[in-house]
Amino acid sequence: MMFKRLFITLGFLLVFAAASPLLTMACSGYPYFSVEDLPEMELLVRATVIDADDRGYSAVIRVEEYYKGEGPKLLTVARYNIGLQTGRGVRGYDTGCLYTGHGHEWRPGSTGYFGLSRNYFETYSDYHHGSAHFYVWDGQITYQEGATEGYALEWDAPKTISEDDFIAKMLEAGGREEPAPPTIDGVLRYPLMRYLMITTENGTRYQVNPDRSVTPVDGETAIAISPDDAHVVIRADEETLGFYYVWPLGYTPAHIEQTVKVPGRDLLFSNDSHMVAVWDDAQLSVHLFRNEGRGNHGDWGTGMRLDLIASTALAIADGGSAIVQWSADNSTIAWQDDTGIWRWDLYEDAEADLVAAAEDIEDAKLLDLSASGRYVRYGTASGWTLFDSDSGEAYGNALASPGDRHLIFVNSDTTSIENWRETDKCAPPLRQNCAVYVGIGDAESITVFPYQMELLGLVGCGSYCYVVGTSWHPAIDSNKTGYSGGRYIGKSISDLRQIAYDPTHDQPAVLRGDYQIEFEFYPSSYFDGSLELDDSDLARLDYVNLEGQLDSPIAGIEWGQPVFYDSFMLTATEHLPRTVTIAHSDSAPLQDNPNNT
Repeated sequence: MMFKRLFITLGFLLVFAAASPLLTMACSGYPYFSVEDLPEMELLVRATVIDADDRGYSAVIRVEEYYKGEGPKLLTVARYNIGLQTGRGVRGYDTGCLYTGHGHEWRPGSTGYFGLSRNYFETYSDYHHGSAHFYVWDGQITYQEGATEGYALEWDAPKTISEDDFIAKMLEAGGREEPAPPTIDGVLRYPLMRYLMITTENGTRYQVNPDRSVTPVDGETAIAISPDDAHVVIRADEETLGFYYVWPLGYTPAHIEQTVKVPGRDLLFSNDSHMVAVWDDAQLSVHLFRNEGRGNHGDWGTGMRLDLIASTALAIADGGSAIVQWSADNSTIAWQDDTGIWRWDLYEDAEADLVAAAEDIEDAKLLDLSASGRYVRYGTASGWTLFDSDSGEAYGNALASPGDRHLIFVNSDTTSIENWRETDKCAPPLRQNCAVYVGIGDAESITVFPYQMELLGLVGCGSYCYVVGTSWHPAIDSNKTGYSGGRYIGKSISDLRQIAYDPTHDQPAVLRGDYQIEFEFYPSSYFDGSLELDDSDLARLDYVNLEGQLDSPIAGIEWGQPVFYDSFMLTATEHLPRTVTIAHSDSAPLQDNPNNT
């Protein structure tokens, strides 16, 4: 009971921390970006905003003309790292004047003149002691220069300049007589909304940027970032991990000694980023993030700390590693070591329970937990077991729906469906008559992933691979068999090795062969069975071929830090798979709106 009360108290602390007001001091006035500052920016462009994030500080812009510098037609702008939003707004971390939330917001559909400089992470910033936004109204551009005075925010008098004179100043800053069009290099690709991380067979890490360029990840770069982007991890040494909250200037902290150090070699954040599991060969420990609330200006988050809330011994052979999974609601953790598969409801159980002993599961691996942690799925892509921790029952090739309200049986024998059902309705609480059958052809292996918010995704591979999306919820066909049908979202993906899925931005990354990554699902007619693509394919496929750019073939891919802030990141948990699916549709071009100032 003491253990259970401890977690209730910790849960209260989490809610309190999320709701506590920010303890920051006011900054001494706001600066402006003036017409006289134009030469300070690397790029000067006329562009239309075609996409923006929830807070208006990151955007995708469609460039019409370059007055200084050169570049593609679509650019990704990220004024602030999104971790500064979650760290400041949700966790109460002090970001001082580094993130004050002022300046122009990006508004989709608006057209204007913008100054940009290159960020360290292959995007652009519109900020240089003020946001470089200029909009035309009746042939004139109204702007500010100087700065507000002290804490009173006494605005300087606005100034105006004609559009023609402003263009002349931009051309002068760029050393040009005429503006230049965007560079067109191959097919126009919509920027990625999240970085894609690559690990090669040599163990080297690379990062695919929004513009699809590739950057090696050096040893000083973070080895992990929390789902809300506020917590960053470095490897302090071979036996220790260092945690700190995100800074705006990169992932190398200014003072390594200020990191919170935890013994361990591997880690996994909970989906809500409140907790983290850390482990090595001997022990797995669970820690809670908590800000001490010092909040003094200039502390820069040094009040952040990790409280140990649970730990247990691990048994891992030399050179091996545990498999660890969190439930989507962050209540339960499961892991697999040399002794078997374990499950621990941190809020209800005083210690972990053994789900399956190693000698009983042969080559089966821990695959995932259901949304509430009630069900543990383990096995392989060719067949798995779903274990119900409440009843002790085990089901073959079954899945638990979000909310654990009903079961979905994959590739089951349709003749047995009638025996499962006592009524034509399938209603909670979960009973054996509450079963949905999903067939996926003659697939020899099946990869499971949540697809969007309302669908279940299945990738079946036999002689070829195809993708099926079907409802999570029970559906009864005319024969009352419970078959929910299948909706094809692509098929015949040859040489498929892995799928990484970003549910926030509805974006897949499909690894094919040793070096090719595709960001769509396509019908079989788009491929000729090999990695050789002709000119007509290049116009349709969204892909990168990294042969010659990496030190060895790709071993694995995963989505990393997001570029766009989306409130979905902070509210949705049960639909956030860690890896693995769907097509990202380019935003439709928006009408120019020069009057939107």
